[in-house]
Amino acid sequence: MLRLLALLLPLLPPPARAREPSAQDVSLGVDWLTRYGYLPPPHPAQAQLQSPAKLQDAIKVMQRFAGLPETGVLDPVTVATMHKPRCSLPDVLGAAGLVRRRRRYALSGSVWKKRTLTWRVNSFPQGSVLSQETVRTLMHHALTTWGVESGLEFQEVGSQGPMEADILIDFARAYHQDSYPFDGQGGTLAHAFFPGEHSISGDTHFDDEETWTFGSKDGEGTDLFAVAVHEFGHSLGLGHSSAPDSIMRPFYQGPVGNPTEYHLSQDDLEGLQHLYGKAPQTPLDKPTRKPLAPPPQPPALPPDSPSQPVPDRCDGHFDAIANIRGETFFFKGPWFWRLQPSGQLVSPRPARLHRFWEGLPAQMKVIHAAYARHPDGRILLFSGPQFWVFQDRQLEGAARPLTELGLPPGEEVDAVFSWPLNGKTYLIRGRRYWRYDEAAARPDPGYPRDLSLWEGAPHAPDDVTVSNTGDTYFFKGAHYWRFPKGSVKAEQDSPQPMGPKFLDCPAPRSPKATLKPGACDCQCEISQAAGRPSVPPLLSLLPLLVGGFASR
Repeated sequence: MLRLLALLLPLLPPPARAREPSAQDVSLGVDWLTRYGYLPPPHPAQAQLQSPAKLQDAIKVMQRFAGLPETGVLDPVTVATMHKPRCSLPDVLGAAGLVRRRRRYALSGSVWKKRTLTWRVNSFPQGSVLSQETVRTLMHHALTTWGVESGLEFQEVGSQGPMEADILIDFARAYHQDSYPFDGQGGTLAHAFFPGEHSISGDTHFDDEETWTFGSKDGEGTDLFAVAVHEFGHSLGLGHSSAPDSIMRPFYQGPVGNPTEYHLSQDDLEGLQHLYGKAPQTPLDKPTRKPLAPPPQPPALPPDSPSQPVPDRCDGHFDAIANIRGETFFFKGPWFWRLQPSGQLVSPRPARLHRFWEGLPAQMKVIHAAYARHPDGRILLFSGPQFWVFQDRQLEGAARPLTELGLPPGEEVDAVFSWPLNGKTYLIRGRRYWRYDEAAARPDPGYPRDLSLWEGAPHAPDDVTVSNTGDTYFFKGAHYWRFPKGSVKAEQDSPQPMGPKFLDCPAPRSPKATLKPGACDCQCEISQAAGRPSVPPLLSLLPLLVGGFASR
């Protein structure tokens, strides 16, 4: 048997390699890594290229900050993370090796020489539902979060005082007279300047084109308190951290809860106290927290908006599930939930479909499938025999027919996903699937094929998505089937209940044994031909395991 296998292996086609990053991805990646401190800026008098080894090391450090597998490769998940909303200050201060230290927090090397700091909101957000009083109160709580652990005191001052405030807070757009221009909604959210003797030291700027919120029950907008706590950490001298639970991680992680009850993580606490020492232990010295009014109500929905009650996420049976720039979106009717890369829901309550996806036709009540297109980062939403293309949250153009992707006229899809192993997009309907070549912008010939090639997958799945670690998940009902990275065979313990893993739901009481995938008819043709002798099982599986990726 082993001798026969040794003779057959050289004759098998090699497995397809993962999609190489495009030249545009590499160029944008190098620019991004340079902007945020992972690569040194180019010398103005030298046409120096980055060496592959230095580029790989920089990507690994960036992946560590983002909580991604440290592959050193500009894979689709890494490129998508580079497009996520974040702070616009560099992550790496000075030598790029500082994240190799035992501690995760980073220090800027500068501190305030006094224990009482003044602050003032110089300008307020123009299009926010937050009142000026709410903004000032949130700033107070964000500063107090750092003050209670360090003994620092923060005093709000008016604009008529004899001296300018130490920490001046502004909401600004685009270029605003510093070196960090804002880029509109998404992208960079805010930045702050480290302590020092300059007039701008300690100042904090927020992008006024963001939708700033507080206490949003549907997860919409950007939580002002969470971003303010992060930026004030910079104002006190802290750099970015790679610790998973740190508020000083460079990427926006969503709301952090009630501002009156929020406390720093251990990593942030150690970084702060390394700079300023511990707070006095006398309770009377604790700063008084200002009362915080209830969050403002969201604007009224248009008359044609859906009025049905909010669905229960723990019931499963989603219309579509997609990994979009590292976050997993769960769509159900006119609602959706978002799961952050950390595994936390942005909110246990769903967001409104039409409030988030700007330009989505009002008559569209359900999303049947969705995925993020890797070559250009566009997001495709499918409903019926059509799909819509979005850049970030903004619709681009009119509806387009599924015939563009190779499906017959009038056909709809149950699930769509892009498989990182070969960079192809798979479109599933019932027991069949089509494949689309994104690089060539055309459907692959020879399709549709039987879905049983994905051994153990359920027929007509609710959707399919690929996780940030490369595993493929088929979802149906309230369960999921996991296919390890690069594999077309489901894990033996599949299916599993999806609620505990993805949606912060209790495990169901009913046994999963009642839910079975469709019968697998994926045996190789050599074992199906009538009248031929049976083939040893190991040999029949060999093409599936080592040679079948290129043709799937």
